[in-house]
Amino acid sequence: MQSAADSRAMYGQVALAAWIGIVADLALGIAKVIGGALGTSEALVADGVDSLSDTLSGLIVVHGAWQARRPADARHPYGHGKAEVLAGRTVAILVMVVGVIFGYRAVVHIIDPHPDPLPEAWTLWFALASIFLKEAQCQYKMRLGRRLKSESLLADAANRRSDVLASVIALAGIGAALLLGPKGQVFDPIAAVLICLIVFGIGLKAFLRTGSALMDETADGETIEAIRRAARTIPGVLDTEKLLARRSGLETHMELHVEVDPRMPVGEAHAIASKVSEAIRREVRGVTQVTVHIEPYYPNDH
Repeated sequence: MQSAADSRAMYGQVALAAWIGIVADLALGIAKVIGGALGTSEALVADGVDSLSDTLSGLIVVHGAWQARRPADARHPYGHGKAEVLAGRTVAILVMVVGVIFGYRAVVHIIDPHPDPLPEAWTLWFALASIFLKEAQCQYKMRLGRRLKSESLLADAANRRSDVLASVIALAGIGAALLLGPKGQVFDPIAAVLICLIVFGIGLKAFLRTGSALMDETADGETIEAIRRAARTIPGVLDTEKLLARRSGLETHMELHVEVDPRMPVGEAHAIASKVSEAIRREVRGVTQVTVHIEPYYPNDH
């Protein structure tokens, strides 16, 4: 049966994944900023700062997960699950802000160029290493986010995917500058502009997706069908009718109308409702709050 302890364990998985990302982003970001500065690569510096900003997004995910795992109280009888979704939306906003700031910086550099040395060839290795490390993070968080249906992890994974694309473009920008010499130096800041456009676009997509989750988005079709199947396994349930299921962070809160024999005693009908609630929480992952309404079953109504 899905319990409060199970929900807290799921939020703990989200926090652990975020902490792993924080440590990796901190190390990778510092390496890329230092490497970009020493190797005079505008694109690599922008990519490194983006990686450092990811440590902040990771901390936001951790905070959201720890807030969401708090038990329900008098002021929040449905729990704190939406804190996890709010964390995802905050990450999305942060991603867009980073894109705007560094896009502006790169455009200024293109409009008013200053004679910097060409990027060093060894900076290519930083961009290449970043591609593999960021993609590994993306895959890990995307799979865990989909399994747990975690908006904050999915937003963080999308952020990592933007970093992968950013590193690819940084790699291309550095390579173009090295191949074309001084005439190709403009390609490095142009690559930085493209990085920022990609980052902003992915942040906007995550922002819109988390908005739907905040507005009591219905559970997915698979969860809806699993709820009905679980209810129909209880003897005495003749049919299921109205079903409202909404997401709250990693949890699902739901109301279900089940139909029973209209001649059934009230006490027996109440016992069936309790069994339906237990069956749903036992069989359907993520369902923590269940309200079951009893209605009379009339064949002519179907």
